[in-house]
Amino acid sequence: MSCTESERNSLLKFKAGLQDPLQLLSSWTGEDCCAWRGVECSNTSMHVVKLDLRYHHLFHGLTNGGRLSGEINPSLLGLQHLNYLDLSFNNFRGTEIPSFIGSLSGLTYLNLSNAGFTGVIPPQLGNLSSLSFLDLNSFYSMYALYAGSLQWLSSLSSLQYLDMSGVNLAKVSSDDLFHAINMLPVLSVLILPNCQLHLLSPSSHSFLNLSRSSLTTIDLSNNQINSTFPFWLTNCSRLLHLDLWLNHFHGVIPEAIGNMKSLEVIQLGLNDFVGPLPTSIRDLCSLHTLDISFNNLGEETSTLSRIFSGCAGNAIETLNLRNSNLRGELSGWLGMLKSITILDLGNNSLYGPIPESIGNLSNLKTLYLTYNGLNGTLPESIGQLSELKVLEITCNSLTGVISEAHFANLSSLESLSMSSNSLVVNISKDWLPPFHLIAISFGSCYLGPRFPEWLRTQKDFYMLNLPNTGITGTLPDWFWNLSYSITILDLSENQITGTIPASVKFGKIGIFNLRSNKFEGPLPPLPLDAIYVDLSDNSFSGDLIPIFSEHIITLKLIFLSNNFLNGTLPSAVCKFRRLQVIDISSNSIFGELPTCWENLPALEALNLENNSLTGEIPSSIGSLKFMQVLHLGSNNLTGEIPLQLRYCKILVTLDLGGNKLSGKIPLWIGESLPLLRILRLRSNMFYGDIPEELSSLSSLQILDLAENNLSGVISKAFGNFTAMKLANEGRQSIMDGFRSQVITSLGNYSRIGYTDSLSVVTKGRELKYSKTLQFVASIDLSSNWLSGEIPEELGNLHGIQNLNLSGNRLAGRIPESISGLKSLESLDLSRNELVGEIPSSIAALTSLSHLNLSYNNLSGRIPSGSQLQTFNDPSTYIGNYNLCGPPLTVKCGDVNETIVLSKEGDDADESEMSWLYFGCAVGYVMGLWTVCVTLLIGEAWRNSYFSLIDYIHTKFAALASINCSRNNKVEDETNGERC
Repeated sequence: MSCTESERNSLLKFKAGLQDPLQLLSSWTGEDCCAWRGVECSNTSMHVVKLDLRYHHLFHGLTNGGRLSGEINPSLLGLQHLNYLDLSFNNFRGTEIPSFIGSLSGLTYLNLSNAGFTGVIPPQLGNLSSLSFLDLNSFYSMYALYAGSLQWLSSLSSLQYLDMSGVNLAKVSSDDLFHAINMLPVLSVLILPNCQLHLLSPSSHSFLNLSRSSLTTIDLSNNQINSTFPFWLTNCSRLLHLDLWLNHFHGVIPEAIGNMKSLEVIQLGLNDFVGPLPTSIRDLCSLHTLDISFNNLGEETSTLSRIFSGCAGNAIETLNLRNSNLRGELSGWLGMLKSITILDLGNNSLYGPIPESIGNLSNLKTLYLTYNGLNGTLPESIGQLSELKVLEITCNSLTGVISEAHFANLSSLESLSMSSNSLVVNISKDWLPPFHLIAISFGSCYLGPRFPEWLRTQKDFYMLNLPNTGITGTLPDWFWNLSYSITILDLSENQITGTIPASVKFGKIGIFNLRSNKFEGPLPPLPLDAIYVDLSDNSFSGDLIPIFSEHIITLKLIFLSNNFLNGTLPSAVCKFRRLQVIDISSNSIFGELPTCWENLPALEALNLENNSLTGEIPSSIGSLKFMQVLHLGSNNLTGEIPLQLRYCKILVTLDLGGNKLSGKIPLWIGESLPLLRILRLRSNMFYGDIPEELSSLSSLQILDLAENNLSGVISKAFGNFTAMKLANEGRQSIMDGFRSQVITSLGNYSRIGYTDSLSVVTKGRELKYSKTLQFVASIDLSSNWLSGEIPEELGNLHGIQNLNLSGNRLAGRIPESISGLKSLESLDLSRNELVGEIPSSIAALTSLSHLNLSYNNLSGRIPSGSQLQTFNDPSTYIGNYNLCGPPLTVKCGDVNETIVLSKEGDDADESEMSWLYFGCAVGYVMGLWTVCVTLLIGEAWRNSYFSLIDYIHTKFAALASINCSRNNKVEDETNGERC
């Protein structure tokens, strides 16, 4: 027997409308269509009853390009006995769901999920009264389905399973949704995640009777529902699985949740629930999964004892309370979780020791205690957890020694992370671990001084994370036979020496971090799957050509700063089209910059500062539309700032200082770079006025134009820098968004990313800021030819910390408004032509720790005040000859005392001074006259006097001649100038 000819023809017409590039339906030939792939017939009637062309099921492992596509032919209507249709996970490329499917009246199973359909769900599907299973999931499809109404759904009286994940239901009213659900008497599974639902609570007009409903599963996760916990859910007495994950639910979780006795899974994570947790959870004896992570419970762990002392404590297998603002200790309740297999308490405020009783949790497979304040030693009892696969205790305050006893029976262990603690790992080099790890992380623990010998037994790990572990000396030869599976290798911040063998094969390494060691020799070849490479702060030498010789399409970030690299920057760097960060700063790279920057469309940060680059800045850099950070400072670049840089609209840092650039500062910097936060052009040859347009940069927090030939006045508009008016607490880190993107694409590896840094001259010295750069606010216009007065408007910059206007020709008085600089830490107005008194309001600057007012024409008494008393170095005021008072030795006449003196007292003082001056004059005249008369009258005295003068002159001439001869000899030896 075979299928009927009409059904065979219907299938062939259906096939003819499909595009099947890989011939997945090549078996659709011959008479017996019941034997064709994906076709199933009734054993009795031989009618086609099932058509299963699910891509994921039948053709697993093939590429997207091999999926079925094309047109769904209405010939399917010829399959009058069809009850099962599955076209899921194909790609019909944005076509609409055919409405004729609603005429396949015998269907009981319909699966069109993630098949590339788009548009409105046809309401004709409501005609399928026999349908028990409907899957329209479009969550994994690049095309979107939506529904304006669900009225058609209420006609599916036989429906038991409904999955509409990813279908846009934003226009569906709450009443419409609940009316449809009420009309489905046998509905058991309701899956509506990522549907853009906003409202959930039914109105009083909704005739809900959920207490008698058949619902066992409700999934409303990943929507935008903003309400309190939906109390009506507590009437669903048969509910087994409740998922409200990732919404905006708020308020407390009601005690009535304990009425849902059948609950097995509660997932409430990533909402805004607050504590306390309902104690009625203790009575949910079937509960095996409880997820309330990423809420703000504010719970004391002592209250958890009341919850887990009931039957729930014996039943729970998975408990996730990550990032829930838990406070307290682990002891007293952890041992109540008799059946626990997965325990996640990461990112809370737990403290105290890890209790010895943890060794009694014999079923435990996964333990996350990361990012807490746990202290004390790690109990050896943890080594008895033979089922444990994942142990994560990163970022705590644990101390003590880790020995073989801690790992004695961990034969199932696969992932081990103890990073960011103060642990000392003291394990014999002959120890044979009972486990085979795939992830190893001991960052900031002490493993040294020798590289751990026991790691030789671990062969198939994908991550080896050993930064800052005290390892010194060379790596053993066997280390370079790395696991072929390794994708993350981090040995940074150690003291490892030696060279990297040229023959080493890095396999599939994506993250390669050897920063801050003592490696030397030529750069190693890059791993062929490299994404992140950091070889900075070592002693690598040679040129860059070897590292850029391979064409690695995966490379996104490369750091080679602070080495001894030389040669030119090869144009081959432009072949790495996915590059987002290039940092080759602080080397000896010379020559001109490549001109092929348009080939790096993804570049976001370019740092080539502190090299010996020459020539002009290529205009092609302006093609980098996504560039946020550009550092070309401290080179020998010439010419003007290229006009094309104005197209880098999202530039945040522009550092061109320490070059030989010339011309005027372009007006377009203030007009075309609205997001600029750092502008550093110091130590160049720019001239002309400072553009007033710079005041439009509302995000600017560092302006450094020092050591140029700028002239003109300081614009009053510079008091309008918005970012410098505000306190710095709210400033986002430079390139924060970029860091998040990289971490997301490479997994949870927090050490990756780019951290911008900058040298700022402040407090009389140069300081480099990195991790705190976002908090710095500074203006440095020193060593130019600026004139005019200091604008009063600068007093509006309440958030500025450094103001340096020294070495100009500024005149007038120091403005009283300077008291408005509440955050000011360093003020330098030295070497100008300022006059008048120092304003007393300067004493209100309570954060001021560096002050330099030297070499001006300031006068009057130096103000006193609690803050100014700390500046007791006279050099702060030197060169102001009319200043007086402490800390100077020049005393001031006290005007107040003079006023209250009597007139007689004034006259007496004046008389005394007159007699003093008269006596000095008379004494001088009499003394001179006595000497002259003696020399005129006495010949013997006269001869003796002039003989003495001749003798002194002769001795002085001889001494001068001897010293000159000695100096000539010394300076000849040192090639100095002759006397």
